[in-house]
Amino acid sequence: MTVKRIFIFLSLITIFVLSACGGNNYDEAIDKVINQEVKDTKEGGYSTEGMTRDNAIIRVYDDGKYIQFAFYDGPDGELTSYDYYEKLGDSYEKMSEMPGSGEDDRLGLDKKKPDYEEVKGEETKLEE
Repeated sequence: MTVKRIFIFLSLITIFVLSACGGNNYDEAIDKVINQEVKDTKEGGYSTEGMTRDNAIIRVYDDGKYIQFAFYDGPDGELTSYDYYEKLGDSYEKMSEMPGSGEDDRLGLDKKKPDYEEVKGEETKLEE
């Protein structure tokens, strides 16, 4: 093999690996708020069983300023109440006085299309 062919081959492999490692722009933020919720729940003395990203519905609004999520609970797959986090500076803070139903919140998020949504760890395709 010539040096040119080796270079092309390695370039293609690098591109393939980098594209496979892609995610979404909100992965880090989502992981932060889920981990914070789990930590707070443990500190409150409650079980954190089932509190994973792969067992949740997650919505991101306003380019990552707000994250809303709820976990699936029980054999019937019912949702727990929704929690909301707001980005303040470099961190996210849990918002108070937001409806657990996910409807009629004071910010009107339920009337907006989320920038990103995933259900049980899989991104849903939102219509444009």
